[in-house]
Amino acid sequence: MNKFIQRFKNLPWSSLLQSVALTYLITAIAEIILIWGVTHSRPIKRMMAILYAPPFGLLVLLAVGVGVGALSIYLIEIRRSAVYLNTTCLWVLFLCLLIALFLYKSILTPIILLSTSQITIMGILIGLFWKGRPYWR
Repeated sequence: MNKFIQRFKNLPWSSLLQSVALTYLITAIAEIILIWGVTHSRPIKRMMAILYAPPFGLLVLLAVGVGVGALSIYLIEIRRSAVYLNTTCLWVLFLCLLIALFLYKSILTPIILLSTSQITIMGILIGLFWKGRPYWR
């Protein structure tokens, strides 16, 4: 048990949390631009209504989740930090993304892109491990 706690403490928390914060900052900027577009442009409003209609709505939620998961790995890769990604780091990154998603959802009320549904959470998991495939060890 002591070895587990020591390994848990030695994870690159600051780099992972910075990646998660930057991921949700980019997502928040995209949300704000999209909300502005929906309120000021009739074609964008119609397009969003079509995209979130029942046949495509679930696919859009899944795609946004995959994008968020892949974006977090991409941001870690481009920073060239001292993070040695492995399976444990990917699972901890997923936990950080999940906690930050619930905080993000509680802070920003008019959310269009992200939700806390099982589909979005599964999309985040798929995107994270799809982009992080080279780090499975």
